[in-house]
Amino acid sequence: MNVQVTQAELREIAELEREVAPKVKRIAELKEGVKALLIAKKPVEMGRFDAFLVKIVSRAVPWKQAVVDYLGEKFAEQFKKRFQPRIRFDVRVEEHAVMPLWKGGQPGQEEATS
Repeated sequence: MNVQVTQAELREIAELEREVAPKVKRIAELKEGVKALLIAKKPVEMGRFDAFLVKIVSRAVPWKQAVVDYLGEKFAEQFKKRFQPRIRFDVRVEEHAVMPLWKGGQPGQEEATS
């Protein structure tokens, strides 16, 4: 049995990557703009979509396991607190369902009224 990666599979991957690349770039551009507005505490327009800042906290601690092994976890935690973490933000977009008709929504209406 001779199983191998086919040229058709590779061609499809390459074509899909070429198709998706501009869209991924546009998503990144849009998210950067929305992120700047959210960081500046600008409001989100009422409607079907919401945007939230996602706070990501990270510390560069590749040495942590060695410190834990040789000096103990308590010392590692105390030492870590001396240094500021790196904080970055990402944007999460949520789509809400269209307001149900029984709540006064109209057919074809996409914006919820709150």
